[in-house]
Amino acid sequence: MKEQEARKTYAFAEFQLDTRKRVLLKDGRPLALNSKAFDLLALLVEHGGEVLSKDELLETVWPKQIVEENNLTVQISALRKILGERKDEHRLIVTIPGKGYKFVADIQAPSDQEHASPDEEKEIVIENRTISRVVVEEISEDETPSEKVRSESEGLHRGLKAGSERVNESRAVNISSHPSSFILWSSIGAILLVGLMGLWFWQGTDKAEQRQLKLTKLTTSGKVTSATLTPDGKYAVFAQTEENGESLYLRQIATGSQTRILPPQPVNFIGLTVTPDGNFIYCTTFLKNKADPQLWRVPLLGGATEQIAGVVTGVAVSFSPDAKQIAFTESRSSIKETHLSVAASDGSNKRILIRAPDDLRSFSTFGSNPLAWSPEGNDLACAVEEKSLGGGMKTGILLVNALTGEEKFISERRWDYISHLAWADAENLAFVAYDSDPWQGQVWAISRTTGEARQLTNDLNSYSWLAASASGELLTVQKNTVSHLRVADFDEPAKTLQSREIRNESGHIDNVAWGADGAILYSSSATGKREIWRINADGSSPTQLTVGANITFGLSVSPTDGSLAFCSTNDGKHSLRLADANGKNMRPLIDGTEDVWANFTPDGQSVIFQRGLNNKTLTLWRVAINGGTPIQLTRKPSSHPAVSPDGAQMAYYFMDAESDGEWHIGLISSDTGAIQGKFSFPKFVTERRMRWHPGGRFLTQIFYTGENVNLLLLPTDSSEAVTISGLDKGDVNWFEWARDGKRIVISQTTEIQDVVLLRD
Repeated sequence: MKEQEARKTYAFAEFQLDTRKRVLLKDGRPLALNSKAFDLLALLVEHGGEVLSKDELLETVWPKQIVEENNLTVQISALRKILGERKDEHRLIVTIPGKGYKFVADIQAPSDQEHASPDEEKEIVIENRTISRVVVEEISEDETPSEKVRSESEGLHRGLKAGSERVNESRAVNISSHPSSFILWSSIGAILLVGLMGLWFWQGTDKAEQRQLKLTKLTTSGKVTSATLTPDGKYAVFAQTEENGESLYLRQIATGSQTRILPPQPVNFIGLTVTPDGNFIYCTTFLKNKADPQLWRVPLLGGATEQIAGVVTGVAVSFSPDAKQIAFTESRSSIKETHLSVAASDGSNKRILIRAPDDLRSFSTFGSNPLAWSPEGNDLACAVEEKSLGGGMKTGILLVNALTGEEKFISERRWDYISHLAWADAENLAFVAYDSDPWQGQVWAISRTTGEARQLTNDLNSYSWLAASASGELLTVQKNTVSHLRVADFDEPAKTLQSREIRNESGHIDNVAWGADGAILYSSSATGKREIWRINADGSSPTQLTVGANITFGLSVSPTDGSLAFCSTNDGKHSLRLADANGKNMRPLIDGTEDVWANFTPDGQSVIFQRGLNNKTLTLWRVAINGGTPIQLTRKPSSHPAVSPDGAQMAYYFMDAESDGEWHIGLISSDTGAIQGKFSFPKFVTERRMRWHPGGRFLTQIFYTGENVNLLLLPTDSSEAVTISGLDKGDVNWFEWARDGKRIVISQTTEIQDVVLLRD
């Protein structure tokens, strides 16, 4: 144990820095600041007026670590942005060329904490330490392996096989939108990952022994969408976003040489598996305007592509060890079931092992590898969602006999979602699990014999796609997310948009809406929890409104009193809640388990919403804000409702399986659900993001040309659609028109996704 020395509170300009509570306040309001930036600011303030060299700063803020000087530059830049310093202003932090940095603002005397009572002043910290040497390697895209970063880290270590102590970093930090910053932050996340992996690897030992582990970064493009590993661990296979679609690549891990297997295809690769003999890749592909995915067989070294008939799955297949069979999941929405099935490797002789009724359980059926055939070939490990005691859906891992379908859970432990599985060896199963607070995929492992689960990563990144070699090397895709809020001015006569960024931050900004006062409301995970925030349209005064909202799918503002309706996710339940305009007085609207995408009607008296998620049949409903029985408006699959400005109609998406099998926009009465028409839209519109323009003359949709974001204006009088550019780049999470129809707010995400390899 050690007693920490007394800490101080400093005041400068409009800020207060409390080093005891580790909080930075601006006019009494807390600001989002990551731990390293806080340490750096505290050090500069404590030595106000002194020039601190870069070496001094690096040695103090990153003790016993070897990090790049650019790391310091990024943190200084982040501090200046948070402190509101404009370019070249430096009223608080000044760069001394060739020497370092100096804090130059007037600092008020520290608070009298030095005179506090002993009980108030002391903090007791219990520390258990072990040294784990780690090496982070990055193989550059020029096919020349090069060691990029070396780090020696100290980590907490005691009883870690239960995953009880982990390294944490604050998730709240505004960062530059420059690509190099994204890559740097990904590298920082990689260092965190390796430090954690050094505490526990496949053996799960809790011995305080010194070991060397390596994380090799195999790609640096930031555009990887899915990946896998050959069984011998010599090659990585990955899909990557390019200008005209997605390409498939093969990379030799030892040399860094890289070959393109397939040129850009107009599809998404939503699952990759290499056959046990290493000769072929089974690619699950999806075209957004088509109902069913396809399974392709592609030679590992390139060649003719063959479609596997008889298998319609949206996930990566898993091979039996003898390569004779494949396992996969299927969605059967028409009968409200998902299936776990097995077939011959050519798609023939399909048989269903398990049928999962939607109201009781569900298998993941899209964009994941939720199955892993055990090394000895007897069992399939499978992620399955089941209804919990609280009514929500929680995910566990089943072991299913591949011959009889007999099943048992590997553990009683449950997560909000599990998306990717891979056997590291005959005993240990690795997987990616999500919890809603926050919604980030982290790598876990579980013992087949004991059911003991251990969390391997706990950092600012999210992880997806897992594959393991015969020697236990683990490949995964590491994702770093930066979100942006943009406001664009709409010139309707000129059909142009002029956009500007008003905020960016690490983590997720998903939902956006305009408040009654003209401010912007948005959901943010900046504090590590998904809450509703308010910000002025010029980007000033971001303020957290809610505590414990856990907002996920959708946010709507009442046109009459500014109250809020949103989806809140707790214990696997997605239910609708209401709150006052200031975020207070949160209360349930309806006690559903899969109710999302709330839309206020113009009179503010009702909310129209979507019931159903994932593999469920999606239908639209209406409920009064004062409670009562909800009214079902649609019977056939329909999603993402949008209420017209006059409240008379509701638009929604549906796939017209009875005619052309294409996606369309349907129109129904908001009161009765009576069908009033449908619209077709161009096939290049692949996103399901739609809002009415406040004038009511057209519906608006998001679409992409390459990485550029565009807007489609779809007139309701069936005249020709108009496309508008000017919304920059990045994946759009949501958008909403201001009430006057002259501005639009957009939440966008830039995701840096690269392949990394973990090994002893």
